Amino acid sequence: MADLQFNVDTTPMANSVDTARGHINGVTVAVTAMEAAVIAAERSSSKTICENVDNGFFMLVKSQVSQKAVAAYSEMTSKQMTLLQLAKALEGIKRQMEGDYGMITRRYAKLFQSLNKALETRVRELDRPAMHLADIKKSIVFDKLKDDSSMLFSISTEALPVAQTALSGKLKQKTRDAMLTLTDSIDENNSFSKKVDSILVPEAGGKTPDGSDYRYLPAIFSATDSLLASGDHIEAVYTADVWQNAAPVVSQVNQMQSQLPWIPVNQEEKNTVRREFIALCENDGSLNKNSNDEERISKEMIRLFDGSAWEALQK
Repeated sequence: MADLQFNVDTTPMANSVDTARGHINGVTVAVTAMEAAVIAAERSSSKTICENVDNGFFMLVKSQVSQKAVAAYSEMTSKQMTLLQLAKALEGIKRQMEGDYGMITRRYAKLFQSLNKALETRVRELDRPAMHLADIKKSIVFDKLKDDSSMLFSISTEALPVAQTALSGKLKQKTRDAMLTLTDSIDENNSFSKKVDSILVPEAGGKTPDGSDYRYLPAIFSATDSLLASGDHIEAVYTADVWQNAAPVVSQVNQMQSQLPWIPVNQEEKNTVRREFIALCENDGSLNKNSNDEERISKEMIRLFDGSAWEALQK
């Protein structure tokens, strides 16, 4: 078999391969650059999209919050106007209540002041002997400790004769005044005892000098309208202060007042009492017309007296 030997020149192919390698390297470089550009473009696009989404969401939330804020501000403004109106109304009610309170306070202050004066007058009249005795005790016992009369007993050996004589004279004068006061008190007690004895039943026979078993004691039954409850009446019985405890007499008169024969007082007796009432008020200075208020009070007192009526027991 024949052997064939061929020699092929591969130089052109090698040159072609070398040229292809350069082109492949260029393509590789181009692909790498394109890949980098695509990645950069994708990153830029994603960043832009994210920023646009964030801005859109922020603007949406901001718009909603602004709308809610405007609605809340409008509601707050309306509530504020309502509160201002309520505050003005409360201020008006407060002023009215303060005015009513002041008026009621002045009214009741005058009422309680008049009641206090009336009660003070009654207490003074009821406890006149005790108060008189207290004044005597004060002037004799307690006032003695405030002057120099006690020096006569404590430093008589050290004082000058003139001072001793003056203090002795002052002490004698006070002693004389005390004895005169005690004398007046004893006379008053005797007079009071005689008045009581003339009213009480004698112990021996039990009858008065005219042979009657009856004893007369003045009493007043009073019924006044209540100042606290409309339509209610306050009943009271007043009698002469001849006993230390006049409660049984007052209770008995109060129980029998509905059974007693009451008749309206006649005009003549009422006129007599009216003259005495006006005279008593003039003596007390209640009808002194030095001002318009006192004149108004005096006219009101006379009007109330003329409008009042009372009854007496039938003889």
